[in-house]
Amino acid sequence: MWRTLYLLATFLMVGLFAPAAGAAALGLSSDDGFVDSGAAAWTDAASLRVSLVRIDISWPLVAATPPAKPRVPKSSGYDWTTIDARVRAVPVGTQILLTLGGTPEWARADGGAGGSPNDPAWMPRRNSWKNFAYAAALRYNGLYDPDGSGPLVALPRVLQFEIWPYPNLARTLRPQRLAGRVVAPGLYKNIFTAAAGEITKVASAAGFAPTIITGGIARTDPAQATDTAALTFLRGMARTRLKPSAIGLRLSPPTGIEGPADASNLSITDSAMIVNAVDTYWPSANTGVWLTGYVAPSGPATSGITPETQAAAVQAFLATTINPRFAAVVWDALKDTTVVPNAGLCSAATANLPCTAKPAWTVWIAALPPA
Repeated sequence: MWRTLYLLATFLMVGLFAPAAGAAALGLSSDDGFVDSGAAAWTDAASLRVSLVRIDISWPLVAATPPAKPRVPKSSGYDWTTIDARVRAVPVGTQILLTLGGTPEWARADGGAGGSPNDPAWMPRRNSWKNFAYAAALRYNGLYDPDGSGPLVALPRVLQFEIWPYPNLARTLRPQRLAGRVVAPGLYKNIFTAAAGEITKVASAAGFAPTIITGGIARTDPAQATDTAALTFLRGMARTRLKPSAIGLRLSPPTGIEGPADASNLSITDSAMIVNAVDTYWPSANTGVWLTGYVAPSGPATSGITPETQAAAVQAFLATTINPRFAAVVWDALKDTTVVPNAGLCSAATANLPCTAKPAWTVWIAALPPA
């Protein structure tokens, strides 16, 4: 009973900062659990008022071997099958955010000298990366017709890319430091500008301007020293004079429990602080913010994850939509899978089954204003 009363009280509190009309777009990631659910996933997404889908394009998976003609999407060496299916499944009118990242073994700038075979975190060769970014932008610009069946997406005027997610984590971009000095922001500028230039070429030829977002900066664990703290990385990017369309953030709490900002990290519990930090480093630019990925523990009653924990995460996530500088906020998982058993908003992992409502799902639904 006390949990029921708690959730009812939570609904009322969430309603105080429910997403307002014209606020940030609500988004979901198109992961395996989402895709395997087919039409049921889109029904569930509509219930959550989702208007944006993030689709991740892993360069090593799309181009495991060097393409014969790397700037031609149809070239041998490219396999877009998985991405094509996800893009084609997106309903007309839904925004798409395409994420590019990861280095195939054959494209490493160090030629493998750094060890760790098949590790996508190493810096890529600039020309190889540029060619891939061009090919990806061309294939999914809404106009390219690869097989005579018509455009892949019905959104020819929308092209939104996130470049290299989690650039401040050593597992995603290396090296983060050389001789004790943080170098990752400078390396990241090279990655970003190379891709952004190619994407802009494609978009300009199609007659529109793309939105190109920095890779979502992660919230880090202050107890470790291998990653670069969020604020340090943000400041480092600004010092390189990087000028993105918007700043991407992926601020999932490392411990699984949402907490306040600290001396080195940002937190979605304080969206005003996030905007203030962005304005400090990019003054007078009115730079937008995208929360391109976020996830916190959720689960059915049997999972041991309390309704309070789930409610707090969803409250904090949805509260960011009120800040007018946030253009979009993306939750990482619609459904639980074997890989992420307690991250989805609803618990059904089997394809084409409707969601079993969790407290996280129920709080989200209750927070939405009337349609």
